[in-house]
Amino acid sequence: MPLSSPDINNIIIGGPTQIAISDYVAARGAGTFVDVGYTLGGVVIELKRERHLVSPDQFLGNVISEPIKAEGMVKFKLVEGMLKNAAYLLGMDPAVYVTGTDPNFTLKWNASERAKYHQLKIVGRGLGTTKVRTFTAWRIVFSESDPIDWKKESPQLIGGTAFILEESATPASGAWQLVDA
Repeated sequence: MPLSSPDINNIIIGGPTQIAISDYVAARGAGTFVDVGYTLGGVVIELKRERHLVSPDQFLGNVISEPIKAEGMVKFKLVEGMLKNAAYLLGMDPAVYVTGTDPNFTLKWNASERAKYHQLKIVGRGLGTTKVRTFTAWRIVFSESDPIDWKKESPQLIGGTAFILEESATPASGAWQLVDA
């Protein structure tokens, strides 16, 4: 597909985004997504590829560059301090580790808990007909959380990093997709 001519209408400036999380559903099945609330500081999707480079003695530069590892991460901070949402970012299952009734809840953290897999959907401004772009990762695990600051001059943020994992049931379909509609 040839590159299109430059068009200032194809420039996307910020805009609100919505983040939703679902329990993992095998084979890229459609999960039941729950909005995790307001965020602060935006959402960052980071994709990396590690490559094996070959540079024979007869050349000054590399002649082969083959991918050997791929990583994807999504980082964001929740400004709504609900414990059920915090449980996701701590890698815990809120159905198991958050107890209580609205508005009084208790979150118990189990550092030895095995990974809880989820699906992640981010919806924001895009290009397509409706100007909506949707990022979907079918298998993620939250494994890093940011420090939780309690400061009088700022909101209490609950931040975390979700690692995007390969969907082993349907690997040819990819680990994530980005759709403009």
